Amino acid sequence: MRKRYLLIAVLVIIPVFVFSAVQGRFMKDPDIRGDKIVFSYQGDLWTVPADGGLALRLTSHPGNESSPKISPDGKWIAFSGNYDAGQNVYIIPVNGGVPKRLTYRSSNKVIGWTSDSKYIIFRSGYENLYRPIVKLYKVPITGGKPEKLPVPRGVLCSFSPDGRKMVYNRRGREEYYWKRYKGGQYQDIWMYDFDTKEFTKLTEYVGKNSYPMWIGNKMYFVSDRGPAGIANFYIYDFSTKQVERVSNYTDFDVQLVSTDGKKIIYTHSGYMYIFDPLTKSTEKVNVEIPTDNWILADRVINPKDYIQSMSISNCGKYAAFEARGDVIIVPTNREGKTINLTNTSGSRERYPQISPDGKKVAFFSDKTGEYQLYVMDIKPDAKWQQLTKKLKSTVYHLEWSPDGTKILFGNKDFALFYYDLTAKKLVKFAESNQLKNDEFYWEISDYSWSPDSKWIAYSFVHYNRNSVVYLYSLEKKKSFAVTSDFYDNLNPSFDANGEYLYFLSYRNFDVRMDVFEDNHVILNPVKVMVMQLKDNQPPPFSDDAVKTDKNNDFRIDIKGIEKRVYSLPVSAGNYFFLKAGNGKVTWASTDYFGESEYEEIFKPGGRAKWSLHIFDMNEKEESVVSQDVSDWKLSENRDYVIVKKNDTYFSSSVKSMFGSKRIGKRI
Repeated sequence: MRKRYLLIAVLVIIPVFVFSAVQGRFMKDPDIRGDKIVFSYQGDLWTVPADGGLALRLTSHPGNESSPKISPDGKWIAFSGNYDAGQNVYIIPVNGGVPKRLTYRSSNKVIGWTSDSKYIIFRSGYENLYRPIVKLYKVPITGGKPEKLPVPRGVLCSFSPDGRKMVYNRRGREEYYWKRYKGGQYQDIWMYDFDTKEFTKLTEYVGKNSYPMWIGNKMYFVSDRGPAGIANFYIYDFSTKQVERVSNYTDFDVQLVSTDGKKIIYTHSGYMYIFDPLTKSTEKVNVEIPTDNWILADRVINPKDYIQSMSISNCGKYAAFEARGDVIIVPTNREGKTINLTNTSGSRERYPQISPDGKKVAFFSDKTGEYQLYVMDIKPDAKWQQLTKKLKSTVYHLEWSPDGTKILFGNKDFALFYYDLTAKKLVKFAESNQLKNDEFYWEISDYSWSPDSKWIAYSFVHYNRNSVVYLYSLEKKKSFAVTSDFYDNLNPSFDANGEYLYFLSYRNFDVRMDVFEDNHVILNPVKVMVMQLKDNQPPPFSDDAVKTDKNNDFRIDIKGIEKRVYSLPVSAGNYFFLKAGNGKVTWASTDYFGESEYEEIFKPGGRAKWSLHIFDMNEKEESVVSQDVSDWKLSENRDYVIVKKNDTYFSSSVKSMFGSKRIGKRI
């Protein structure tokens, strides 16, 4: 009887494991050969029947396997394996086995096979160490030295049925990270004749012409030449040289395409599909993957390791952090209670900023599908108030007006906005169509409120790629350029006392000669500038200059303001990230500006490599903090500062930091 009960228990338990597979999505690099499909998923290789079903895992190596291709005779799978500190070509039997290594250079990607199943085609740039030129090679499955194909360069290829011709992409990436890319590395398709050694260009469209596949007497390929730039399948007829579109996706691109010469497999919206060129029909491949999904398993993490932005209250007693998509309020004295204010698992909140009265926090959230602006009380379980509904572009950091009635921010369309909480109205007050350069400057996040909340300072790029400082009057609904584009002027920021506007300016031309490159070098190009807002005042650094104690008589005299600009009495240098305080101004510096510093500006890694400077306008004295920092933010009233140093955070009053030259107490 005990044996019978045990058998029943086993029969009941087994189906639980069988049906614990998950529906496959976001499989990579699928390939088809007859009735078998191979693909990469979670860094391993899997196979599944062409009509779908339960997938079988073939590899479990800690390294990643990618770009699998089944041999024409159906016996082998070639793939790129990231084993032994490099990506090389390997083969395994089609039903699994011990991988056999065939190449011994890094960065090798498998492309396909020769029709006789004796050689594997792969691409690599190993012949050129600097700016490698990617070329096509073949390597025998028995091992040996790779042989370069007789074309100068190439990234993808497909052979004619008789093997005497080849269609191929010469350059570029088949899955480029810019949609609708039309730059110098766009992919075009050429044909090479192995007998006559002739080259023929097959595509003239400037854009994506990828995955050339020779099927019968036609070539199939993927292009974004259609409406809205969505990548679809096209046919090139060798006899008529005409191109015809054969798929009609309007939402997501056709991606990760491969063929066995009869059918085409690809992914769309993360799912696998098979296209039959004979019937022009498409079938979805439903895949069940028996995986433990350990990547998605619950785990305990420290949100401190995922902090993206920060702010500090006007009283300096607590800070707001964006940590792993939540807004978290943390006391600066380490004695109060930390509160996960938003505590959402299905949305991401960004750029929390504490209101001037310390009662609310403003932030962006994508809970509706697009980032919109919200405010909420700084209380557990407080309700969110959604302020915007129609924002569609990537948004950048927000700033409360000092009177707490408006919120300022920018977006990736090079537009600046403020939201009026009283009028419940979003106002776009400035917009640009100029890019600083073609690679790095995308973010328009250079703006600051005046102390009376009636002016906004910002910078925009001009046609010569120098930035100009503007002042926008909310009352007059008009912007005034207060610098020219002769110099590059950045980071305009109002002093909280209302006397000055500060900015950084690339205007120090102390030129030196680079004897190796026969070129000029400017070691310290940036000066810190101060603009006097009121007319008929003594210059700020004269003996009878007005003391900068905060007063209520704020005004800006626009007429002649561009002439009331002075250099701070500090040496020029490599200066960045200027932020004005209250009677003080702060900025960062680095002794040398090279590739590492360039990376840290445009792709911040959180390294503490900036020296933090504070200049006191009354004392006419500069103080340099003794510890390098990663970032810092001032409170809305500019009296307190929160500092990031690597993965640790500190707080202090600006006054105390100026005197002590220390970054404050650890939060």
